[in-house]
Amino acid sequence: MHPTITRALERLRQPAYTGENRCVPCTAVNLVIAAVLAVGAGVFFPPAGGLVFLVSVLAIYFRGYLVPGTPTLTKRYFPDWLLAKFDKAPEGYGLETEVDGEGLAASADEAATDQDPDSTHGRERRVSPEQALLSAGVVEPCADEDDLCLVADVREAWRAAMDDVIEGRRRQQVAHLLDADAETVAVNTGKPTDHVVVRLEGRVAARWESEGALIADIAGMDVLAERVPDWETYPIEQRSQLAGGLRAFLEQCPTCGGAISIDAETVESCCRSYEVYAITCNDCDARLLEVDA
Repeated sequence: MHPTITRALERLRQPAYTGENRCVPCTAVNLVIAAVLAVGAGVFFPPAGGLVFLVSVLAIYFRGYLVPGTPTLTKRYFPDWLLAKFDKAPEGYGLETEVDGEGLAASADEAATDQDPDSTHGRERRVSPEQALLSAGVVEPCADEDDLCLVADVREAWRAAMDDVIEGRRRQQVAHLLDADAETVAVNTGKPTDHVVVRLEGRVAARWESEGALIADIAGMDVLAERVPDWETYPIEQRSQLAGGLRAFLEQCPTCGGAISIDAETVESCCRSYEVYAITCNDCDARLLEVDA
């Protein structure tokens, strides 16, 4: 294609609705509409049918949709359970990315099962972070409220481990976390509020809400390795679930050291809006954890 034409088409692109942000239901609906329009045009003038379909497909490819307002209409009228099947997980729910079709890990909010954490059969499926951490003596019932709190020595060990991680070499630490060769791992880091994306051999392998969340997970796995029985027998998916569960017990920001807050927020994804509980650093605004409400 001529460079001038290519540049003109690229100016039409809407990054908010294309590429990784493309809404699959929106695209499917608009392709159906494009096909109907093409058939209708072809009834009156056959060559026009193909032209209408080509133009429609180009519009969908570069703009994300053909009919104006499709993303809004899709969110409003499609059932949430259907949108959830097509929706991409929000960037950064701990280790929740898939590589070669097999999950490297899963976010803590998805880890909800009554399996016995000490059962080998249970380890083949999801574990309950809360129950596993309680059984391992990592958390305990709070003294002054009906909740769970970190055991004192775990709190101190985790804080010391996070300090060590902060001073360490992030790529090597992440490679160890993923059981991968450091030469194949790339870690992008930026401002405290930026998401962290990890690539393994060039492909996206994992995401965290922030570098603070990543630091908490790396240090958390080191702490859990010393306290969870048979830790080495757990697959990486379940190690991540437990580290994400531990992250819910953070009492101060790993990066700026300030207080944290827990709030309910509405999150917009490519396909829908939904409520989450968010743990955020008050001083640097770094997001540490999001759990679907």
